[in-house]
Amino acid sequence: MSVFIGLLGAAISPAYAQQPLEVVIVAASHYNDSPAATYQPIIGKLRAYKPDMVFGEYLTAPDAQALPATSPYQLAQQRRLSYLRRRALTTAPLTSRAAVAATRQLRRQPQLARLRIDLARYYIFTNDRGNAEYQLYLLEEPLKKNLTAADQLYYTQALGPVDSLRKIRLVRPLSEYHKVIFPLLTELGQAQLYGMDCQRYEEPWGQAYSQAATQNNALKAGFQTDSSTAQAQTYRRMAASRKAYFAHLNQAETDVDAYLLLNAPAYEKLDKALNFFGGDELYGAPGFPTEAVQEMRRQWVLRNQGMCDNVVRQARQQGARRVLVAVGASHGQQMRLLLQQMPNVRVRTFNELP
Repeated sequence: MSVFIGLLGAAISPAYAQQPLEVVIVAASHYNDSPAATYQPIIGKLRAYKPDMVFGEYLTAPDAQALPATSPYQLAQQRRLSYLRRRALTTAPLTSRAAVAATRQLRRQPQLARLRIDLARYYIFTNDRGNAEYQLYLLEEPLKKNLTAADQLYYTQALGPVDSLRKIRLVRPLSEYHKVIFPLLTELGQAQLYGMDCQRYEEPWGQAYSQAATQNNALKAGFQTDSSTAQAQTYRRMAASRKAYFAHLNQAETDVDAYLLLNAPAYEKLDKALNFFGGDELYGAPGFPTEAVQEMRRQWVLRNQGMCDNVVRQARQQGARRVLVAVGASHGQQMRLLLQQMPNVRVRTFNELP
């Protein structure tokens, strides 16, 4: 299976559309501040699975380009492009054909820093943030000690200093990608991370969230004024769900323990309650923003269905049989449930791996 098809695109053949597909979901933390060596047991477990493809919570380039100009992603992308255009290097980015050739050459000669810088730049210009971050990780971590003075100068001319890249969130040292997924891809010898996020439902979800948050704030204000009301009891139950969530995660003594907790069935219920103001157990309770939370939930399911569709479609295009999906922990349960309903798809979790 070639990693280059992702750059070129491909149609799904009828045979591939029906072949068995196994998906392993890693519900990950977005905050990983321990030393890199701490995460090696997690990486080792995932490496032993030997996935054909690895997916991350990034948009594909076509999905990113299809978002409206006013979307949060597009606004951030415009800032990234404006940043690049202010660099000393003003030459046009690689063409798609040249990027495919560069990827092939870097597999044979990974030390070619200038070519890797050009590839990172190409990915930024073409709305492929995930692979831009992957190339920058390689330049900042495993290859950094080998950069010559000329390489470093070209890096600065093309992309600027690393502190600036952190500010525009193209280098994120504490992310699950920097600490787990990019090292995993490096050890697997895979040149590409596949995007699968879906943000088509971001605007209606945000509207529903805003309504729910407004009602939550009113509940909190009422509780502070009079803690004896039925609405105050609802607020206590909502606060208790937040407390239970953090108490669960505080059981972890190590980062490996934390990942096991994030992928355990007990976490899923607690996370659902945290993200939905207490969850469906509070529907109809006095003062609870039931309708707004239900709409949040509906838009959330649609987003996760879009993510599952993106995974399965691209896996079928590539003829993959075993894929790994790294996703924020809140998505883990919903994606698992949705993938289980898709034909010829088997789902496993991180905790089920040997």
